[in-house]
Amino acid sequence: MTYTLLDSDKKIFKFLDSISSLDEIAVDFEGEFNLHIYGEHLCLIQIFDKSNYYIIDPRSKCVSEKGIIAFLTSPIRKIWFDAQSDNALVYKAYKTTIENVYDVRALAKALGFMGNLVSLEETYLKVKSEVVDKKRLQQTNWLKRPLSEEQICYALSDVEHLFDLKSVLIKEVEDKNLTKNAEYLLKCACNKPKLTPPWTKLCSTRELSKEQRLALKEYFIARDVVAKRFNVPSYYVLDKHKIVELAKKNPKSLDEVYSIMGPCNQRFELFLRSSMKNAFDHLR
Repeated sequence: MTYTLLDSDKKIFKFLDSISSLDEIAVDFEGEFNLHIYGEHLCLIQIFDKSNYYIIDPRSKCVSEKGIIAFLTSPIRKIWFDAQSDNALVYKAYKTTIENVYDVRALAKALGFMGNLVSLEETYLKVKSEVVDKKRLQQTNWLKRPLSEEQICYALSDVEHLFDLKSVLIKEVEDKNLTKNAEYLLKCACNKPKLTPPWTKLCSTRELSKEQRLALKEYFIARDVVAKRFNVPSYYVLDKHKIVELAKKNPKSLDEVYSIMGPCNQRFELFLRSSMKNAFDHLR
């Protein structure tokens, strides 16, 4: 697919000037979410203006936070699919939120449709994705450069039909008298992200006692310290189920802690045991 690469602040600001007369553009992200390295990172911003495709590369040395934030907060309406997780990433990384979002997933939800973008396009546009093995590409390493042609085609396919989806879904919503519900969901989609502590995502904390919730937090942070030190995903260091087990069993000795942890990668073992000891001591 033909596209224009925006790999510097200068190009981003020039692009923003060039689209200032447009009402809206289609946008999506590709990110890294603790899959290949530690933490969450914005890797790619895909844009379609009905005629042309663009890619902003946040990994470029010539793209700064200033350029990215200028785009994300620009006054032009940004048609998105499921912007909430992307908005959360932006908020954590740049301490700002995406402005002027029109989330077509809100329209789909108003219609009772809870599927992903591909199934939404197939249902309402009768479009069959030409990208093979999308699930694999979702988990590809978006941090690596240069990106392959396959990665580029996959990324741009996510913005290819957003204009058409918006038009079709608006008509469907109106025909079914669901406009008020859709407007409410659209408003909710633009709310400031509510960031929950990451350890609460490991299991249902409602099933844990106060002491167990505290232990979950301490052991999660202990693992996280090591993952950050080595710049690896947390699951490389210790499986999340071990963290939950530690929290639920609330071991009474270090030997019990290490027994529950089980064997781990020798690269991390010394640091992980030390970090877990600190967590254990803090809980006593």
